[in-house]
Amino acid sequence: MELIIYIFLFLILFLGVIFNLKITNFKKVKETRNKARDYPKKNT
Repeated sequence: MELIIYIFLFLILFLGVIFNLKITNFKKVKETRNKARDYPKKNT
């Protein structure tokens, strides 16, 4: 019974970490795209 609870908690934690990484990664990608888009404007 305890083992099931521990596995369940571990899965929630694991999914939370992956979900958090995906969100932060998406934000970084968006920022990088915006910088790349603004880059030619700065040079001209």
